Amino acid sequence: MKKNLLPALLLLGATSASYISAGAVEYGDRPFYGFFLSNAYFTNANDGEYGFARQTFNAPYQNELIYPMTDNVGLYAATAVDGIYYAIPYHFLSSMQEPTPLPMFSYNLYTGHVEEIGEWNTDGSSFKPSDMTYDMKNDRILALGYDPVNQSAIYEVDRNSGEFSKLVTLPETGGVIASDAFGRVFVITVDGNLCQVDMDNDRHMTKLATLPYSQLQSNQSLEFDITNNKLYWAANCTVNPSGDKGQETRLVEITMPTISPDQDYTASGEYRVQEIGEIGYFARFQGMYIPYATGGFLAPGFATDITTTSSPDGKSCKIDFKAPLTTFGGEELESIDGFDIYRNGVRIHTQKGLEPGAAASFEDNSVPDSGEYRYDIICYSNINGNGPKSPAFAFVGFDRPAAVSGITVEVGDDFQSTSISWEAPATGALGGTFDPAGTTYDITRLPDNVVVATDLTETSYSDKLNRLLCYSYRIEAKNEYGSSYAVSREFVAGKPVSDFPVEESFENKTALLLKWTPVDNNGDGMTWLFGTTLGQSVFGDYEMTAEYIISPTSVDSNVTDADEWLISPPIAFGDDSYAIELQIRTLTSERLNIYVGNKNTVEAMTLVEGFNVREPQYNDDGRMMLQKYMVTLPESIRNTISCVGIQLATPLPENLYSYLQLGNITIDSAEKLSVKTLRDTASDLSISYDSSAINISGSFVQGSLYTANGMKVKDFSTEHIDITDLHSGIYLLNIDGRSFKIIK
Repeated sequence: MKKNLLPALLLLGATSASYISAGAVEYGDRPFYGFFLSNAYFTNANDGEYGFARQTFNAPYQNELIYPMTDNVGLYAATAVDGIYYAIPYHFLSSMQEPTPLPMFSYNLYTGHVEEIGEWNTDGSSFKPSDMTYDMKNDRILALGYDPVNQSAIYEVDRNSGEFSKLVTLPETGGVIASDAFGRVFVITVDGNLCQVDMDNDRHMTKLATLPYSQLQSNQSLEFDITNNKLYWAANCTVNPSGDKGQETRLVEITMPTISPDQDYTASGEYRVQEIGEIGYFARFQGMYIPYATGGFLAPGFATDITTTSSPDGKSCKIDFKAPLTTFGGEELESIDGFDIYRNGVRIHTQKGLEPGAAASFEDNSVPDSGEYRYDIICYSNINGNGPKSPAFAFVGFDRPAAVSGITVEVGDDFQSTSISWEAPATGALGGTFDPAGTTYDITRLPDNVVVATDLTETSYSDKLNRLLCYSYRIEAKNEYGSSYAVSREFVAGKPVSDFPVEESFENKTALLLKWTPVDNNGDGMTWLFGTTLGQSVFGDYEMTAEYIISPTSVDSNVTDADEWLISPPIAFGDDSYAIELQIRTLTSERLNIYVGNKNTVEAMTLVEGFNVREPQYNDDGRMMLQKYMVTLPESIRNTISCVGIQLATPLPENLYSYLQLGNITIDSAEKLSVKTLRDTASDLSISYDSSAINISGSFVQGSLYTANGMKVKDFSTEHIDITDLHSGIYLLNIDGRSFKIIK
């Protein structure tokens, strides 16, 4: 149940604050937007989902997810310029590893189009922005970030390249940033001070008021509402009026004193703070965007039903729309005096007289060149001024094909042939004039970058593979105006492995992923990790393994029972009996299953045997050892090409903690895996052993068995030594002064 928060209004001067009663939110049905990294209040999505959302001021906790994000991609900060978001993303693998910066991208609220822009963290530093805003007067994006050397600073962000350029350094650590319509820049510091920043003077900012919220936590946003000149803050603070220690994210309204556009704010003004309501419980919200109308709430609202059509000859564009029926504030609209149309920010048409709700159109016959254009329709009233920009995006002229869709790749039973098919694009990539008949296709095989076909007119192709790799196909649709491409799923194929033993030691993550197929089959983001150094702090060594780790701090409501797979490359099995041997150690109770299948996919797998991991065993140094587990594979794989699947299938533990290391994997004949053989080339000694006994052939006098750290286990003078009572681990066998390593 949502909490009914009693709004509190505070009057802030330079040093004092007092509570008074609060009134209703002004025109509260209007929307605002933002990015949730986590949220439990989506009206159309599950708790584990996240992304950009729409909500209203009257009900800030009723969040509609409009652009879901996936694959553990989050945002440090974002801001929107007239409905187009610019976002600074990262890839988060687990709480055990530092997030990896990803290229800056744009997201169009109106079309849903997402486009990668460029690298924002080019020097590999630990710099991260905490909030961003759009400075309308100076047409620039500003970001607040923490530089480990110079502390908090404000940067300009190039929205064409993603590059950050430092503008001013701040004397206090800032948390969030906003700019008003007149270019004045504000920050709220970690200590809860509202300040105006002098953008012409380094380290100079004026403290305006101390807010009743402080100790800012991560993921917040501050933004000016240009329509009413008020600040809105999605505040998540440890110190707040309700004393909830930062569990709730609140929408806070800050009313600024009335001053002229050429003045600066001072601490002598009155700053009223009103808590509007709860955005979410433990919600992480950033990138707030508030659509605005320069004429105010009584100006005409948004035009609707906007369409753009590029002419058949590709030389003009027709814009159709309907006039608004309501004001920007949501009230019934009595009259409209006309509308203006802008192309890429330049007014190209003015028309007087328009009834509310009436259909209207305009044909742009002066398009300078073929290309993509933004049209903004602004309806206005002579009394109340301009309404908001109602945008439409159009490509005018002949267009390149859109990317192909529905790519399927079928791998042959021999793993050395593929059948590729796709659906032809029916429209242009940018919505322009497009003739499907002129489309041809090029296919490039990745990662070896071999062009396997060019100028195809069909939508299918067959390929031959030899080298065993993890492949995908890049299919490029093209015509005389350009091209677009899409990439197929990744798959492991090529000449099957035929040399035994087939081993994986996890020493090289890149080589591993070229042949083995990891699958997060439950899609919860918690799956195998490779190449971490966590084992050193937990187990006291640097064994290279595949690891499955969850902890209470790394899970969310999306995490479920483990269903994590690691599938071998295709293997050409001979006329023999085979087995798989795994080395495993774990701090928690775990369940593993072994499968076989004729494809390296989960769907092709058939269960062979499952087992629970044994209780931990330790060597004499107190380190937990990797224990061996062997499963015999079915006789049906004789003389076939098959894959072996390893599934971790542990139910989600109640304490939300799990740590397993999967060490060396060996697939070989069952006889060879059960019996190891050693030979001494300098004598006639031959040694064979399994988990229960050591057998020695050849002449010798005396022998001793030691642990790896030199502690004697037993002496012997017979050819058969029983070792069933010994723990798994490494031992040294000394025979007449010659040493042999035994791994049980």
